This record gives sequence, C-alpha cells and structure tokens, in this order.
Amino acid sequence: MRDAGFDVRIFRTADQTVADCDALIVDGRYYTSRWAGESDAVLQELARLRDQIGKLIFISIADSAGWDHARALPYVSLYCKSQLLHDRARYLEPLYGHRIFTDYYHWTFGVDDDAPVRSEPVTDPALLGKLAVSWNSGLADYSWLGPYRMKAYQYAPLPFLLRFPGAFHAAAMPRDKDFSCRVGTAYVRPSVAHQRLRIAERLASRIDTAKLSRRGYLDELARSRIAISPFGLGEITLRDFEIFMAGALLIKPDMSAIETWPDFFRDGETMVAHRWDLSDLEDKIAAMLAHPGRAAEIAAEGQRVYREYLIGPNAGAMFADHFRGLIARCG
Repeated sequence: MRDAGFDVRIFRTADQTVADCDALIVDGRYYTSRWAGESDAVLQELARLRDQIGKLIFISIADSAGWDHARALPYVSLYCKSQLLHDRARYLEPLYGHRIFTDYYHWTFGVDDDAPVRSEPVTDPALLGKLAVSWNSGLADYSWLGPYRMKAYQYAPLPFLLRFPGAFHAAAMPRDKDFSCRVGTAYVRPSVAHQRLRIAERLASRIDTAKLSRRGYLDELARSRIAISPFGLGEITLRDFEIFMAGALLIKPDMSAIETWPDFFRDGETMVAHRWDLSDLEDKIAAMLAHPGRAAEIAAEGQRVYREYLIGPNAGAMFADHFRGLIARCG
C-alpha cells in the first residue's frame, strides 16, 4: 500500500483527527452496538463525516452477500461488502433470513425459522450504484495456528501475530482418502443449517461428517482428493481456503450468483460447483473420483490462484490496484 502511494492510518475510536484524510473507511461493526437503539444518531454521524471528508466508504464484513444496513446507503459515498449478488436488483426486496440461500430454502423447500427475520430492502434503485465489492475473507492466515494467532491479535495487537501461511500441500501428492466433509450443523436458524444438514444426511452412509480437532481435520484434508464445503453463516467460509491450502479439490454450492474479490470460485477451473438443491452432489463427487487426473488439475489451479492473491509476487500490487479502484469510485 505504501509503494502504491497510500498512507493508511487505523483508528479504534472516532476522535477529531479521524477526519484529517482524503478518504475515510468505516468498518460497519464499529457501530454494531448502536444500530438497534441509536440508528438515527449513527446515520447523522455518517452524514457529518461524509460532508467533512467527501469520500466516505462504509465496509460491511458480514458473512453473507445478503443485506444488513440499507439505511446507510444515502449517507455514504460507497457501501462495500466482501461479496455481493450479481443481480443487485435482489436488494430491492427483503431476503428471508438476510441471505440469498436462506431465502431460497425458505421459498423452495418451506424451511421456516422460529423467529423469522428479513433483510431491510433498498428503497431507491438509484442507490444500488453505491454498492461495491471490497475483499473477501480469504486474505488471511488459515494455517493450523492461523486462527489462534488472529484471536490473540484481538487482545494483543502485535504485528508479528499477523502473517500469511507458508505450508501448502501439492494437489498431486498421494492421497489415501476419496473425500472429506466435516461440518458443524448447530445453527440457531433452520434456514441457515438446512444445507449442511441435508449434505450430512446424504453422505452419512459413506463418510463420517462429525467435526474433528483442528489438527485432525487439517490432516484429513491433506489426505483427501476431494473436500465438500457447504455454505455456513455466509457463502464463503474459511473451509474453502483450508481446502485450497490442502491441495484437495473444492466442491461447493454454485457461486455464480455471487460477486467477490478475489474471485476464487470458478466452476470447472478452480473448483466444482453443485446445485443448491443438492440434486447433483453425488454425481459431481462420482465424476471427479472417476477422473482423478482432472480433479487434481482443478485442485492445483484452485491452489495456484489462491496463492497468487495471497502470497504471490504481485499480491500486494493487485490488492493496491483493487483498493485504488474503490477510492476512485467515490468521485
């Protein structure tokens, strides 16, 4: 970022000096505790910051491409999410369960939540032009110790705790297990849990889907030719990146409705997609097991693309270019 000409400062509280900049990015979770009871005050603060600075970017790091704070759109220059729906018009209507896939399972299969929630729709189609994709959760350390180091950083923000992984398993290495799918299903909302529960049921006669220790789970991924990664709280999960690192073939629900950056999810190129209704899941697994060379080829390309954006020689420059594009969209 410095090489690209950006001078970045990070603030944990909004003091007077926060407005001394050309562009300000606000992490949506800074306001988490205030949205329920102080939403009007939050919106007034966003409007004031936008008027002071001119370029105000609101970034939501919510898990899914669904919607969260539509009311903020008129008050910011740009509203960014880690992933968005390609069809922005879907945001003009409420989504059951705040997510595109929970909405799908509700209306297609009648999956109801005990306390239904619906996303707040965007009321003015002109505001959809303020939506932009920031960057997804793949740009982090998902090695064995990575999540523990990131957790420690929350309490002791020491730079050495933030690093990129170095250990990757080659896709072509010998593997003694056909496929793996270790999933948690303990979600409060049935519409979120539905996909994982159905996948676990369909595979129960062939593999154990119960969760393992982190060490055991990562070891199993490195021994597996294929790994299945359902949606979780969002469409993108840390499991996707653990699979890339393990060199297994990622099989995942179809991501064609989702726009994200970097784009790690290219069907038939970096991963293999199955339908959301799971009607072709077993067929996709069987086809890849019947063609191990092709499966390893896709797995290798998935890992190559992941490494390129994470630790490749041009990774920093690509991120800076993407970041520059977001700033430019603010006018």
